[in-house]
Amino acid sequence: MGTSARPQVSLLFPAQYAEAAAVLGRAFVDDPLLKAIVPPNPDANARARRIGALFDVVLRLHRGDGQPVVGVIEDGRVGAAAVIEYLAHPPSTAAALWHGIPTLPRLVRAVGWSGLARAISVMDTLARNRPSEPHIYLNILGVEPSLQRRHFGVAILDYLRDQALLRGDFAGVYLETATEANVAYYSHVGYRVLNEIYPLGVRMWRMLQPRSA
Repeated sequence: MGTSARPQVSLLFPAQYAEAAAVLGRAFVDDPLLKAIVPPNPDANARARRIGALFDVVLRLHRGDGQPVVGVIEDGRVGAAAVIEYLAHPPSTAAALWHGIPTLPRLVRAVGWSGLARAISVMDTLARNRPSEPHIYLNILGVEPSLQRRHFGVAILDYLRDQALLRGDFAGVYLETATEANVAYYSHVGYRVLNEIYPLGVRMWRMLQPRSA
C-alpha cells in the first residue's frame, strides 16, 4: 500500500495475532492504565514486551469467543489492530475469569500475580460500566508507533461506524480511553464523553459514538 493510498481495514486472522499483540504492546507502552497493571519498569522496550504479552492473552481469549479482530496491513505486516466485540450482553467478570483459566499461566508470566489482581479489578470496573444497550465495543485500538499519523486509526474508526450503521438495534460504538489527548481525537469523529471512571485510580473517559453520528 502506498503512502498516499487510503488505509484499508481488513480482518486479522489468528496467525497474525502474535504480531498484532506486539504492535499493541508498543502502541500502549505509555498508556496510564496499562502502566498501572504491569509491574513497574523504567525501560520502555521491556514494558512494551510485557504489555504485548498481556495483549497476546487477550487475543487468545478473543479468538475463543469468536469475536473479530481487525486491522490495517502495511507492506504485508500488521500496522494497526483493533479488538472489538459485538456482544449485546457482556459476560460477568466471573464468567470471563472462568473462560480464561487455560490462559492463566501466560497471564501470570506477563504481569505477575499482583498484575493479575490489578487486571481483574480493571476488568470488573469496565464490565460494570458498559452501556446497557447493544453496541459495538472498541476494546483496544493501537497503531505501530512508526506508522502513526498515517490515518490507520481513523480508517478503523470509520469502519466501525459503518458497521454500527448496518445494525438498527445498536446504540453505536463505545470505548474507554485513559489518554486525555485521545478525548479530542475521538470527539473529532463524533464520539461523546459519557462520564469518567477511575479503575486503579486511573482517570478514564467513557465515550460513545451514537449510531446516528
